[in-house]
Amino acid sequence: MKKMIDIVEVLSVPLAESQGLLAFNLDAPETGTQTDVGAVEFRGWVLGKMSPAIAVEVIHQGRVLKTIPVNVPRPDVVQTYPQASEAGISGFQATLDLSRVIDPHDQLTVYSILRDQSLAKMAEVTVKLGSESSTVEVPLPQQDAESGVDGIQLKLQRIQADLERSKVFVQTVKTDLLNREQLNR
Repeated sequence: MKKMIDIVEVLSVPLAESQGLLAFNLDAPETGTQTDVGAVEFRGWVLGKMSPAIAVEVIHQGRVLKTIPVNVPRPDVVQTYPQASEAGISGFQATLDLSRVIDPHDQLTVYSILRDQSLAKMAEVTVKLGSESSTVEVPLPQQDAESGVDGIQLKLQRIQADLERSKVFVQTVKTDLLNREQLNR
């Protein structure tokens, strides 16, 4: 039997409050839908103003659940934003297993990471576990835990998130260098 999760609300941050972003859209998840808690899709696109978007992060209680590279072709975004040089490859997509991290009623935050390493908040996603899985609760370390096993685990999670950001950044730089080499030929 699949455990289900309700997407209660997806609240996009007004563009005026998303400093550093030219435009963005979170295509999935969508408000009012229900999906398998082990396969929640996060999909959309994002464009930075001055610095290109290189990744999107899904955060839960201060912990990075997933860093998703911005590397999916989006021809629809090119048509709407032809002036943005990164519009053609502005998409992101990943499927997350939330079965071990979500409380019965919880919230996730979606941020964009720009090449200059700044963060821009994109959306807040409110979720609720379906009745079949409402008895499943996995305690997580508190965000302010500084010592003990919980504190160490939280610090390791932050280090892993930083490492993922660095990997995405290095890949973006490599791609830029290859593109420049091809242009110079």
